[in-house]
Amino acid sequence: MIFRYPRTEFSLGFMALALISTTQSFAQKPGKTQQLEPQQLEVSEAQVSLIHNTFIASPISGVVETVLVKEGNRVQPDALLIQLDDQRFRTELEAAVAAHRAAKLESDSDVDARYARRAKEFHIRQLEQSKQANSKFPGAISDSEVEKLQLVVDQAVLAIEQAEHKQQIAIAHTSEKQAAVKIAEQRVRDHAIRASVGGQVAEITVQPGESVESGEPLIRVISLDPIRVECFIDGRKYGSELVGRHVQFVCDELPLHEQDLNRAATFDGSVTFVSPEVHPVTGQVRLWATVSNPQTRLRSGMRGRLVITAESN
Repeated sequence: MIFRYPRTEFSLGFMALALISTTQSFAQKPGKTQQLEPQQLEVSEAQVSLIHNTFIASPISGVVETVLVKEGNRVQPDALLIQLDDQRFRTELEAAVAAHRAAKLESDSDVDARYARRAKEFHIRQLEQSKQANSKFPGAISDSEVEKLQLVVDQAVLAIEQAEHKQQIAIAHTSEKQAAVKIAEQRVRDHAIRASVGGQVAEITVQPGESVESGEPLIRVISLDPIRVECFIDGRKYGSELVGRHVQFVCDELPLHEQDLNRAATFDGSVTFVSPEVHPVTGQVRLWATVSNPQTRLRSGMRGRLVITAESN
């Protein structure tokens, strides 16, 4: 049997009374009464709303160079929508890349270190030869000359350390220049305003040549597939156990196709959210269902009936 409450107007913007009719099926055996189990829940007033209604803002201040989309265009996530004038920042990027390349060449060069090692080897040989000469012919090389040769060897060792230290500094400078390149690249990317979500362009607020401020909304993108259906249900009887249940949204406001003349337009989906907050006066809770809308026939604001079945998707 079907129980239905009287039908009244309600708005999803406010917690008005939702009218609910519950269909219950009973399986009885002779001589026994089975516990009533709800098989489906029918909400007589449900309304379509958007899942994604996104304003895409400019991350920086600048001047609009090109608007690459029009109202009604479908866009994919990360699609380029608006290009701001970035000529100055591209020049800065080129300079940063050149500076990084020069620093990389310097850090990769070990000429000074190799020269210092060769000089060290040469001076060590000279010192050893002087010592050998004195061992064969005492006094052949004065002690002061030997000390000078030892000093030159010590200087060569220090020259190696200095060359290696200089190369480490050059490597650090290379990392600094590489970071500067990344910063310049990010500045260039900030001038290319892209779609954060996929959908349909619903509104464009700027034209080429206009100046924009950081954070200013430029384009609104909406998503029509899938789309959301909202309604209210009795929160004293139903709750999160409905999440995942299969639903059918029946919309009487759509123009019917020729092949559908004898039935209303229906759309399949599932319950995605039941609010945990029960209204203290009406006892109602908000329910959201997500339904497929492949031909984008449903539009935000349309109304119809939502039938929640016992099966889960």
